[in-house]
Amino acid sequence: MDTFLKVWEEFVNIVTLENQLDKVILSKVKTYCKDGKFFICVGDEFTRTWIEKNYFDRIVSTFKYYDVDVEIIVSPDSEDDSSIKKSQKNFRSTNSKKFQNIEDVDLEKVNGNVVVVEKEEVEVAIPDINPRYTFDRFIVGSGNDFAYHSALNVSKYPGMSYNPLFMYGGVGLGKTHLLHAIANEISRTKKSKRVLYVTSEQFTNEFFKALSSKNLHSFRLRYREADVLLLDDVQFFKSSMKQAIEELFHTFNKLSHDKKQMVFTSDRTPKELDEIGDRMISRFEGGLVVEIKPPDFETRLKIVEKKFEEEGVDIDVSIKEFIANSIQSNIRSLESAVNKVCAFLSFKSGRVDLGTVKVLIKDLLEVNVKSKEFNEVVYTIDDILKSVANYYNTTVSDLLGEGRKDELVFARQVVMYLAKRLTNLTFSEIAEKFGKVHSTAVRAYERIDALIKRDFLVKEQIKEVLAKIKKIKSGL
Repeated sequence: MDTFLKVWEEFVNIVTLENQLDKVILSKVKTYCKDGKFFICVGDEFTRTWIEKNYFDRIVSTFKYYDVDVEIIVSPDSEDDSSIKKSQKNFRSTNSKKFQNIEDVDLEKVNGNVVVVEKEEVEVAIPDINPRYTFDRFIVGSGNDFAYHSALNVSKYPGMSYNPLFMYGGVGLGKTHLLHAIANEISRTKKSKRVLYVTSEQFTNEFFKALSSKNLHSFRLRYREADVLLLDDVQFFKSSMKQAIEELFHTFNKLSHDKKQMVFTSDRTPKELDEIGDRMISRFEGGLVVEIKPPDFETRLKIVEKKFEEEGVDIDVSIKEFIANSIQSNIRSLESAVNKVCAFLSFKSGRVDLGTVKVLIKDLLEVNVKSKEFNEVVYTIDDILKSVANYYNTTVSDLLGEGRKDELVFARQVVMYLAKRLTNLTFSEIAEKFGKVHSTAVRAYERIDALIKRDFLVKEQIKEVLAKIKKIKSGL
């Protein structure tokens, strides 16, 4: 019984977020559990009708996970319910013209009585949302205009179209910016909507924490009672997370049934998310799938110009054009380049010339640009294959073959990692060299990158392999 009372309390807290009048009404009703049924006792027919109209479907949906039926019964001797009904009825009749939405009111107690007062206009803050990521700060170009307008439409009419909206594209192209923009826009224009933004890692961590603490009902209330669910980086769901993926599947079905808006982002298409399972892939594909492509030169130049403008820095057009032309595939790198120049100017009086900028942002330039501007060597995947094969005492044919020995698999992953770092090849092109799919190259890159950060020996191995690559290229 205590468990179901706790479920009820958490349900009330979640569904009445930002709505104090409803919270008072639902908190004051009496509840008890008997013979496998959960009873909600109210003071009159008016309150029962109000609960049935506004909340009953969601109450039933919450308790069905515990195989418990719900029934509302009238208990006229409840003074609390009667007084609440009176205050609510008074609000409906005398203030209906002044307050168009229930979100526009608040409650206070005066001499023991509940009275309605006007709520001050406040901005609703959503945890983990960057207030700077808005639609008006998003630079629209040919590579992202479809995604931009789809996200904008979702923010205006959540749950009515494009559900789910699935946006995919490479790192640093603006997927997260659009998710935050949706959250910021809905919180500004539709304050009653419960918006929930999380990454796939947060979702998974919260789920397993709830599972281990036997508190799944709280987790489910949090996610399945959201009006808008924004889930970032779904490519990080792995086949080893079966229980979390199963929970996501049922959460998706519940929100879809309730016509609640869902938006997902990934660095690849739904079809390439082979570890998340066919059921989730089919649901992602059931909505609108939109690609965000790398920005063209015109869009990159607009991004650079706007960033310098926001920083209050006046700089030569030639420098802006150099940055926009030199960094072509990652918006974050563009912004980082501008930040470096602005930081340099913050302690160096006067103006900066193009030669200085080239040196400042050298580490951010892409391989083809580095070769052109700094006469650096451009490496190929064949150079990398030869060097890795030599270092790990194997052959190129073995690396390109189907061998599954641990040391061979590791060496193959090193090749994929270095190919992504040293060449202009995409993950798909790298994977094709080995006869693999896109996701295999992605996982290889992620694994080696993670090992380098925490394993000193692996980090040293990569340095030694890089030295061998340079020797092979120089003919030594």
